[in-house]
Amino acid sequence: MASRRVLCCAILCALLLAPLSFSAQDKPSSFTTPVASQLLAQVREGLEGRSQKKILAAFDLSQMTNGPLFRQQIAGLFNQTESVRVHLNLVEIEAGDAGRQRVAVEAEMEADPRGNGLPVHKRARLTFIAERSAHGWKFTGVEPRSFFSLQP
Repeated sequence: MASRRVLCCAILCALLLAPLSFSAQDKPSSFTTPVASQLLAQVREGLEGRSQKKILAAFDLSQMTNGPLFRQQIAGLFNQTESVRVHLNLVEIEAGDAGRQRVAVEAEMEADPRGNGLPVHKRARLTFIAERSAHGWKFTGVEPRSFFSLQP
């Protein structure tokens, strides 16, 4: 019985962590766990790879409240840090209003500030809002945004 649970957990983890890619013709019309996982992986890869372009590509900044400020916040995080390590654990997906999907995520980040500062460690439960756009599913919101900064 215990080995069956371990096997099920291993399979579930492999499915959630498997990188997914969709061509323009294959963009899924429904918001599924693999779609959410792919967007979260893009956010993680962008943060850890210090690629503002990659992380922001997971968001539709034109539909996001204060999208330009979020862009500046990410740029500021990269300017203040040498490296970032992040773990995003998808907890649940919940249908919201007007076709929006809420994605609950347990997040943990460790950032090494430039210079001699001590590493900053953060934990938070994040809520991402996802909406279907012309370019597939994108995040149009995230709370609390303060997670993506060196401030406590």
